[in-house]
Amino acid sequence: MGIRGFNLNAARAFVGRNVNLHLKDGSVLVNIYVADAKREVASGKPAIFYRSRSRKSSLKLLLREVDWMEKVSPLL
Repeated sequence: MGIRGFNLNAARAFVGRNVNLHLKDGSVLVNIYVADAKREVASGKPAIFYRSRSRKSSLKLLLREVDWMEKVSPLL
């Protein structure tokens, strides 16, 4: 079960976990690792920093683009 009504505090609960990110445009980022959830220093907008299994560096996604998250097993 995922969380709807997403905000920064809800995103922080998923830090350190593998999740499926469901975006507002209908696409899904499957089995990504949430590295951090915080406000950007320059703009002050909340963002999620994540990594996929094939990448070592973090990517950024603004929180306003995320519809909801669901936790998945890291063993999949």
